[in-house]
Amino acid sequence: MKDVSARLYDVILASQSPRRAAILDALGVHYAVSVSDAEEEATFPTDDQSIGMPFVGVPRNDQPALRAWRKGSHIADLHPEKVVIAADTIVVCDGMVLNKPTDVTDAIRMLRLLSGRTHLVYTGLALFVPAQQPRYMVEQSDVEMLSLSDAEIHAYVGTGEPMDKAGAYGIQGVAGTLVQAVNGSFTNVVGMPMHATISLLTAAGIAVAQTLDSAYARWRTAHPLLRTELGREP
Repeated sequence: MKDVSARLYDVILASQSPRRAAILDALGVHYAVSVSDAEEEATFPTDDQSIGMPFVGVPRNDQPALRAWRKGSHIADLHPEKVVIAADTIVVCDGMVLNKPTDVTDAIRMLRLLSGRTHLVYTGLALFVPAQQPRYMVEQSDVEMLSLSDAEIHAYVGTGEPMDKAGAYGIQGVAGTLVQAVNGSFTNVVGMPMHATISLLTAAGIAVAQTLDSAYARWRTAHPLLRTELGREP
């Protein structure tokens, strides 16, 4: 398949997440942002509880890809001549999905659940390319949290950082100090795994300007709070 330069091809990121935008920036992909209505709608399959919600008939490793498809397909229908990439991240602990916290109390409850335990982070990617079938990929990382006191949890929630993030923490920010270890892609926990994103784009014939190593180095430079021992890519 003939390569199509990502610099010349019109790419749309179907997400308002600045963290995903920063990863595409590091990869050297030129893109515009267009947010689907699905970005703000109830998450799949329901969202009546942001914590303690059991999976309802859908394997957990399929949910993020379905949700990414939901976000991206609407934008792809509106812009059939453009490449559209969408992503969705969920945090799973004890078989329960932790979405973005609804309020401060919800964030505190999530962090208490995660404290001192290992949980799973899944990010689903969906790629829509003109004249091609949609492509999907799901990445999993295991995250081990330190044991947190209530004072530490309240102090972290007080920073405001948890409020727009699945699982109520942002590992690339202050919460990096709350994490013991990451097994798997670090950028997957951030919300867009670099290696999987490169694989998906190149499989569709879209050249990425940066290698994984160079892109990750660029991204790390823009995130000085990252602990070196946590920030690794496969």
